[in-house]
Amino acid sequence: MSTKEKILISSQKYFNKYGFGAPTLQQVAQEVGISRGNLTYYFKDKEVLLEALVLKMWEEYQQGQVQATQFPSWNIIKRAIQVLHNIQKDYSFIFFDRQIFIHPSVQKIIQEIEADSIKTQMSMFSFSIQIGNMKKEPAPGIYHNICKAIWMSAFYWHVSTTYHTERKGQWDDIMWCLLYPHFTKKGIKAFTTRFGKNYIQKIGTPLKEFEKEQIDF
Repeated sequence: MSTKEKILISSQKYFNKYGFGAPTLQQVAQEVGISRGNLTYYFKDKEVLLEALVLKMWEEYQQGQVQATQFPSWNIIKRAIQVLHNIQKDYSFIFFDRQIFIHPSVQKIIQEIEADSIKTQMSMFSFSIQIGNMKKEPAPGIYHNICKAIWMSAFYWHVSTTYHTERKGQWDDIMWCLLYPHFTKKGIKAFTTRFGKNYIQKIGTPLKEFEKEQIDF
């Protein structure tokens, strides 16, 4: 492993533990096990180091996506989102620090990840329509908005688990709730074969549970 790679890996772990704002380059250098001067030879300041870490994150995301999207199936979306969730965990200092999250280089990469995710979903929708598992688009733009809703719920899922530690459901339950009404009979049959006939019946809290405390309008 080169010194540059060692710096990136060590600083990533260090920032995940202590945040990006407080640690100094001297502290990062101590964590890596090199002098501050040696560190600044590769990265002159924290800004340059951050941009290198963001690029590393993007490359890891792309590698994960290549593996996740090899075969056309609904699991593509699930696997692709899992790549995103892994990235969010591995680079938590980026996603949990607003000052870092709004950094131009970070925003650019997040926008590219979003565009890539939605493109993957739309391709899957198109394929599912072609093979008869999904209905044609009810009106122009509806499926694109569903893709955006899937993206947003997936993107903020990891963040939400930090204050919903009791959350037991899986992220993909939300995805299936958005997609299930748009399945054809063939699609529902394939879904049932894959997950079992009772899966959709236990996917969330039923409406009747909320009707017990219904507000009069």
